[in-house]
Amino acid sequence: MNTADQLKLSAKGLLDLVLDATGHDLIYRECCSREPKLRSVPFESFCLEYVPAKLALGCVAWIACCAARRIEDKALQNIFFKEVMALFESPKSLENATRFSESLYASNADPEQAPVLGVLVHLFHKLGLEAMSRGQDSAEPNLGSGFCFMMEVSEALKNVFETQFEETYYANEDVAKGR
Repeated sequence: MNTADQLKLSAKGLLDLVLDATGHDLIYRECCSREPKLRSVPFESFCLEYVPAKLALGCVAWIACCAARRIEDKALQNIFFKEVMALFESPKSLENATRFSESLYASNADPEQAPVLGVLVHLFHKLGLEAMSRGQDSAEPNLGSGFCFMMEVSEALKNVFETQFEETYYANEDVAKGR
């Protein structure tokens, strides 16, 4: 199996991971405990915004993995993005495609800012939450507890992407031997 085939297989596995809703309820509940305003947002509405944000974060992580491995082939850099876009082929998926597109745009909106911040600020805005909060003892705004939690969740997702990407990348004998 060549590198492109292996990376495509990896992208499909990572896409399945992103779409797996197993942990979404745990993330929602923890975020609700840190952001009481989120309790007014039904779980289904949270997922409608969260999953496209995760897909955008996956695209960002994939590109970062390619950059770290000096993969300059655009086709390889876009494998995960193409897998995501395949989800939106039916007319019924227009709203989800729009949400994904907005999140992906947010990841690139400010070149001075880490892409994950743009995606999460956009997500919080869509959920009616504030990324910054004022502590009781401070007039200065700080990152909110819920936002920090979502940063941790996003970092964990990035780590999974990196690990699976590395495993796939180095599983290819030609790559491992420098060919």
